[in-house]
This record gives sequence, C-alpha cells and structure tokens, in this order.
Amino acid sequence: MTERDHIRIGVVILASRPLIRAALRTALAGCPDIGEVAEATTAYQLDHALSARECQTVLIDDADPAWDTLAVVRRVREERVGGGRRDRVGVVILAESTATDDALSYLRAGADALVPNDGALDDVAAAVRAVAQGHAVVPPPLARKLVDLMGVHLPVQPGPDQMSGLTAREHEIFELIATGMSNQEVAQSLVLSEKTVKFHVSNLLRKLGVRNRTQAIVYARDNYLLGAR
Repeated sequence: MTERDHIRIGVVILASRPLIRAALRTALAGCPDIGEVAEATTAYQLDHALSARECQTVLIDDADPAWDTLAVVRRVREERVGGGRRDRVGVVILAESTATDDALSYLRAGADALVPNDGALDDVAAAVRAVAQGHAVVPPPLARKLVDLMGVHLPVQPGPDQMSGLTAREHEIFELIATGMSNQEVAQSLVLSEKTVKFHVSNLLRKLGVRNRTQAIVYARDNYLLGAR
C-alpha cells in the first residue's frame, strides 16, 4: 500500500438545504480518496465541525441565504492562518456567481476554488481533491480574466529583503512550489510530512507578504528571485 492509499480527504459541507447536501454527498461518494464527509447547516456548526474532526476541505453553498459566504470564508481563513489552532483547511465555493468582481472578492477572502453551481457534479469532486493537494481551481474563462488582471493590479512585489528573511528550508520549499509542485509533491521530494510542508508554506507566504502560492510563483518568476531549476 502506497502513501497515497493512506490519504483520505476529510470534507465538511456547509449547506442548509437538504437537496443540495444530498447532491454534494453524491458528487463526493464516488471518490475513493475522499473519506469522512460531515455536514453543517449553520456557520456555527461549521466551526464546531472543523474543531472536532480532521478536515482538509470545506465546501460552501454560496447560494444559501442562511449566511454571508465572504464572512464564512474569512472566518475559516482567520482560524487556519491567524489562530494557529488547526492545520490548513481549503475552501471550495459552490458559486452562484463567477463574475470577475465576485470571484476576486471570494479569492481575496481566502477561497481556494470556485465551482459554478450550475456545473457538473464531477467538477465539485475534482475541485475538492485539487484543493486538498494544495492547488487552486477556477473556471477556465475566469482564469483568463484573472491572469489579465494580475498584470495590471498586482500588489507590491517582494524583493531581496523579504527573500533574505526565509530560512534555508523555506527557500528550498519555495523553489519547489515555484515549479508548480503541490504540498504533497514537495513533501515526497524532501521526505517531509505534508503537515510540515504546509507549516513552512504558510510561514514563507507571510514573510513574503503575499496572499497565496500563486502570487508567490508570479513574483518569483517576475523578479528572478529563484535559481533556475
């Protein structure tokens, strides 16, 4: 049995409507690498579920009127980055709107993936799996718009001073994620646990002053901060 066989992705579905929860459970049921699927019908229940069990991904029904999705995403972000009380939890939004402004708001708040709520159920499962492996997922038409916007609206880029603040291990991991490796692939390459890699990635993003690994990769390549690999 390989290391991958031991990986079971824990998911919490946040949806108050029974039919939506049932549909999402059906979407996830056919994936052998998805383990426990818990359900929450309120933001409070979501917080309790995340505290009570091992979970890699939260799946949020954005069309549900019972909560403000942006507020929920920010809450998860605060807990996973600022609170230091739980491992990184990815956020997948079943999005009612994938308009550019709405998508940017979701991503700035801390979402990792957007799946249109009128799309295929298979796309939901694929997004959950990708986010659990450290990737980000957006619909292809939206990805094109975001790439175009990044060239115009990038925040201040980290320079040599920020890079010098990285430890040797963080610099090593940075070089690997800059090639597009997921956390799992970095862990396998460096013979580290995935939890350790997640800890270092969180630290290096904070030191560089960037929001996510995608921005870190763009900055590294634009500024020739990393050695050629």
